[in-house]
Amino acid sequence: MKKTLFMVLLWVFPAFGTSLSVLDEAAQLGTMAGLAQMCGAKELENYELIAARLIANKSPSIEAEKAGYRRYAEEKLRAMREHKARPKLTCGEILNRFQKMPLFKSVVYQDGSLQFYDGTYYPAKGMYVQQK
Repeated sequence: MKKTLFMVLLWVFPAFGTSLSVLDEAAQLGTMAGLAQMCGAKELENYELIAARLIANKSPSIEAEKAGYRRYAEEKLRAMREHKARPKLTCGEILNRFQKMPLFKSVVYQDGSLQFYDGTYYPAKGMYVQQK
């Protein structure tokens, strides 16, 4: 947990798009979500929408997508518990870093597609795609 927290907060997710597995990326996203939720982040709903679209688009199958969502939820809960028991940063520091994440420059469209902040376009894919 300590290593993941450090990595997440230090480089604020440029790791997306590198060679990390879907489960590793979901874990990083979940860690940040857990810390942000413990500190009362107002942007959490948007963050989780973007995270869900990333997990769906990086997953090669519905089973992998489900595993990614489970890993996200597990790491979110773990980060919340860890922060409550032994905070390593203040909520002010966490929220400041959370709000400055480039991820928030991403756009999720109504059909479930995602224009990621780096310009990458992810078409609607996965379990929660809007059906026509």
